[in-house]
Formats: sequence, C-alpha cells, structure tokens
Amino acid sequence: MIRVFIADDHEIVRSGLKPLLSVDSEIVICGETETAVDLDKKAQTENWDVLVLDINMPGNSGPNMIKDLLSVKPGLAIVLFTMYPEDHHAVSYFRAGALGFLNKRRPISELAEAIRVVSTGKRYITRELAEYLLEHEIDLAKNPEALLSTRELQVVRGLTLGKRSKQIALDMDLSQSTINTYVQRIKIKLGLVSIPDIIEFGKDNGFLG
Repeated sequence: MIRVFIADDHEIVRSGLKPLLSVDSEIVICGETETAVDLDKKAQTENWDVLVLDINMPGNSGPNMIKDLLSVKPGLAIVLFTMYPEDHHAVSYFRAGALGFLNKRRPISELAEAIRVVSTGKRYITRELAEYLLEHEIDLAKNPEALLSTRELQVVRGLTLGKRSKQIALDMDLSQSTINTYVQRIKIKLGLVSIPDIIEFGKDNGFLG
C-alpha cells in the first residue's frame, strides 16, 4: 500500500482527489490539510509514503519548503500538483528534492501513476517537462552551477553582491540588454523566477565569498 497525504487549500480539490485516487487499489489516502503551516511537524510524526502538495497555499515557502520537509523526513516522496506549467517552475522544485511535478489539468490517472513511480524513489517527469529540459539543455543530475557559463556565473555574482544590471554591464564591458539576456538564461537553467531568487541562490552557493 502507498500511504498518500494531500495538502491543498481548495476543499474541492481535496474532496475530488480522495475518491478518485482511492479507486487505485495500491493507494490509501491517510490524511489531508488545507495549509502548509506545521506540515513539517505532521510529516515527522505521521506515516506517509507520498505527499501530494500544492504550491500556492498558506505556509508554503516554495522550494525551500521541500528542503525543510526532507530534512525532517528523509525519503518522503513529494509530488507537486499545481496550476503552474511544467517548465522552469518545476526545475527548482526537482532540485530541492521533489520527485514529481504535475499540472492540475492532467488526468487523475496520471497523478496516480506519478504517485506509484515516486513511491519507489524514482522521479516522475512528464513528456512536456522532458522536452523542456532537453530544449534548454538542463540536466537535473548536474550541479546547478555547472549549467552556467563563465559570464552567467559573473552575472550571478554581481547580482548577489547587490549590483544592478547597469553596473554589471559596465564591469563586464557588455550592453545592458546582453546582461538582461544572461539573466533570463540563468532563470531558465536554474528554474528560478526572479532576480531575488537568483540573489538567494548566489548567497546559498557562496557567491558572496
């Protein structure tokens, strides 16, 4: 049996998922919550195999929440079930330790399949995400820094040090539009959404040193 816990702030989603997933003889729904507040404590004290987690809900701190959950419950298989598309949004969650990422428009049978796959410790990657990773030459097995060019690393360092793109352009003797292009590439390769995300990545990975 695969013990599944559902965390989603929409009751209609939770109430819809429970009977549909329970049709699968391998899956048992063992609990639910409408908030991510104290979810790490629940994970630590309760017996789940798989967590189906929405991104946009009270108490969810994004990819860092995945890291927090896995720090208190190593081996927990986490599937993000969200309205976000399966593109760069998924990359940062996989890098944080999630094993699955599905858009809510997917058929429920695919979510059930993802649950079965991640319960074995393997990643579940949709065809769309696989195509996205291939198109942008993103290898989830590689250290994120290894995906960045020398100049992209320079841009990350500059942003982390608090510099604006105009100053970084002057430092690198490049146009500001070129720096903006590098910023977009960095976001794609690292699965980040904003410049503050890049700065946080830089701080977490020693770019201030």
